[in-house]
Amino acid sequence: WDKVTRLKRYPSQVVKPNALWRPDPGLLRNPKQFPEIRKGWPQFGKPYDPENKEAPPMQRRYSPPPKPTAPVIRDSAHYNEDNLSELLGKFQFEVRGQFPDKGYQAEKEVFDAAFGLHLVGWLKIRSYFMLGHVQGDTYALSYFRRWLEEKHLSPEAGRIEWVRLHDVNTGLVPPLKYKLLVCEKDRRRYKNKKVHIMTSLEKVQIRRFEREAAEKLRAEDMVYAGGG
Repeated sequence: WDKVTRLKRYPSQVVKPNALWRPDPGLLRNPKQFPEIRKGWPQFGKPYDPENKEAPPMQRRYSPPPKPTAPVIRDSAHYNEDNLSELLGKFQFEVRGQFPDKGYQAEKEVFDAAFGLHLVGWLKIRSYFMLGHVQGDTYALSYFRRWLEEKHLSPEAGRIEWVRLHDVNTGLVPPLKYKLLVCEKDRRRYKNKKVHIMTSLEKVQIRRFEREAAEKLRAEDMVYAGGG
């Protein structure tokens, strides 16, 4: 067949979409979902990491050739109490609670506990939450994990409500991604902090109004029930 004949015959052989199997939403079609754009770089739903905020360089950077690394043995039968410290691992944690004075004392205690175990990574501690990513040997990670789950914080540092761990992994290939243990400070400008504070106060007022309205309705119902 020539090209014109194929163009005439093929459209008649195409199966039409079945509207019963997948209804056409028409004008009620949901808009497309777009990621948040920061400095021209899309931000997807990834766990918080300070390096995720950095935009890729405009020009290609020089990267040296990869160095040969020793193979990591991941067979559990190979490890015992003597050589288990040679196995490297990592995990991320999220903590919710109340940490007064903007979490300064809690940050100091958590940093000292992780630094004393020679862990590397980053910590972000504020008044109501903690985030962190730590890497090191399995013994140090197990001790720090138990330290978090048993809530070893002084009363002056605050109170931990719950702890959640994720991205737990062992058998990392050296060298580790991080070289130091750093704390992420709040370096926002005052105007951004002010907007956040005003938003928080508005939410508190809305919750108070809703609670007062519910109590008022409950009191009116009790009055009507008593009069009836």
